[in-house]
Amino acid sequence: MKEYEIVYVIKPDLSDEDRAAKVARIHNLIAEHNGEIETNDDWGKRILAYEIKHYNEGYYGLTNFRLPPQAVAAVEERLNIDEDLLRYQVVARTPE
Repeated sequence: MKEYEIVYVIKPDLSDEDRAAKVARIHNLIAEHNGEIETNDDWGKRILAYEIKHYNEGYYGLTNFRLPPQAVAAVEERLNIDEDLLRYQVVARTPE
Protein backbone atom coordinates (compact mmCIF):
# COMPACT_ATOMS: atom_id res chain seq x y z
CA MET A 1 0.00 0.00 0.00
CA LYS A 2 1.10 3.52 -0.79
CA GLU A 3 0.43 6.73 1.13
CA TYR A 4 -1.81 9.40 -0.41
CA GLU A 5 -3.63 12.55 0.55
CA ILE A 6 -6.78 14.04 -0.87
CA VAL A 7 -7.76 17.69 -0.61
CA TYR A 8 -11.39 18.31 -1.46
CA VAL A 9 -13.77 21.27 -1.70
CA ILE A 10 -17.45 20.61 -0.95
CA LYS A 11 -20.34 22.88 -1.97
CA PRO A 12 -21.03 25.50 0.72
CA ASP A 13 -24.83 25.17 0.60
CA LEU A 14 -24.90 21.65 2.08
CA SER A 15 -26.11 21.25 5.66
CA ASP A 16 -23.65 20.13 8.34
CA GLU A 17 -25.19 16.64 8.30
CA ASP A 18 -24.95 16.38 4.50
CA ARG A 19 -21.37 17.60 4.54
CA ALA A 20 -20.45 15.06 7.23
CA ALA A 21 -22.16 12.36 5.16
CA LYS A 22 -20.18 13.44 2.09
CA VAL A 23 -16.88 13.16 3.98
CA ALA A 24 -17.97 9.76 5.32
CA ARG A 25 -18.80 8.70 1.75
CA ILE A 26 -15.28 9.65 0.61
CA HIS A 27 -13.80 7.65 3.50
CA ASN A 28 -16.08 4.66 2.76
CA LEU A 29 -15.05 4.78 -0.89
CA ILE A 30 -11.41 4.53 0.14
CA ALA A 31 -12.22 1.66 2.55
CA GLU A 32 -14.18 -0.19 -0.18
CA HIS A 33 -10.97 -0.30 -2.23
CA ASN A 34 -8.97 -1.80 0.68
CA GLY A 35 -7.66 1.56 1.86
CA GLU A 36 -7.00 2.79 5.38
CA ILE A 37 -7.78 6.31 6.61
CA GLU A 38 -4.90 7.74 8.64
CA THR A 39 -5.97 11.31 9.46
CA ASN A 40 -8.75 13.70 8.54
CA ASP A 41 -8.57 17.47 8.90
CA ASP A 42 -11.53 19.80 8.36
CA TRP A 43 -10.29 23.19 7.18
CA GLY A 44 -13.73 24.77 7.27
CA LYS A 45 -15.43 27.22 4.95
CA ARG A 46 -13.09 29.37 2.87
CA ILE A 47 -13.33 31.80 0.00
CA LEU A 48 -12.27 30.26 -3.31
CA ALA A 49 -9.52 31.87 -5.38
CA TYR A 50 -11.89 31.83 -8.36
CA GLU A 51 -15.52 30.94 -8.95
CA ILE A 52 -16.28 27.24 -9.44
CA LYS A 53 -19.75 26.20 -10.66
CA HIS A 54 -21.10 29.62 -9.58
CA TYR A 55 -19.76 29.25 -6.02
CA ASN A 56 -17.35 31.70 -4.37
CA GLU A 57 -16.93 29.65 -1.16
CA GLY A 58 -16.45 26.02 -0.28
CA TYR A 59 -15.71 23.67 2.61
CA TYR A 60 -12.17 22.37 2.47
CA GLY A 61 -10.89 19.12 3.92
CA LEU A 62 -7.73 17.02 3.89
CA THR A 63 -7.56 13.27 4.38
CA ASN A 64 -4.36 11.21 4.56
CA PHE A 65 -4.79 7.55 3.69
CA ARG A 66 -3.12 4.38 2.45
CA LEU A 67 -4.38 2.64 -0.68
CA PRO A 68 -3.16 0.08 -3.21
CA PRO A 69 -1.83 2.04 -6.22
CA GLN A 70 -4.09 0.23 -8.71
CA ALA A 71 -7.21 1.41 -6.79
CA VAL A 72 -6.52 5.16 -7.12
CA ALA A 73 -8.06 5.39 -10.59
CA ALA A 74 -11.24 3.65 -9.41
CA VAL A 75 -11.59 6.04 -6.45
CA GLU A 76 -11.03 9.09 -8.66
CA GLU A 77 -13.56 7.81 -11.18
CA ARG A 78 -16.25 7.64 -8.49
CA LEU A 79 -15.32 11.08 -7.14
CA ASN A 80 -15.59 12.60 -10.63
CA ILE A 81 -19.32 11.91 -10.78
CA ASP A 82 -20.09 13.47 -7.38
CA GLU A 83 -21.85 16.77 -8.03
CA ASP A 84 -21.38 18.02 -4.44
CA LEU A 85 -17.59 18.04 -4.80
CA LEU A 86 -16.45 21.25 -6.43
CA ARG A 87 -12.82 20.10 -6.70
CA TYR A 88 -10.53 17.42 -5.34
CA GLN A 89 -6.97 16.30 -5.83
CA VAL A 90 -5.34 13.03 -4.85
CA VAL A 91 -1.56 13.20 -4.41
CA ALA A 92 0.95 10.49 -3.51
CA ARG A 93 2.88 11.33 -0.33
CA THR A 94 6.56 10.64 0.05
CA PRO A 95 7.56 8.92 3.29
CA GLU A 96 9.38 11.19 5.74
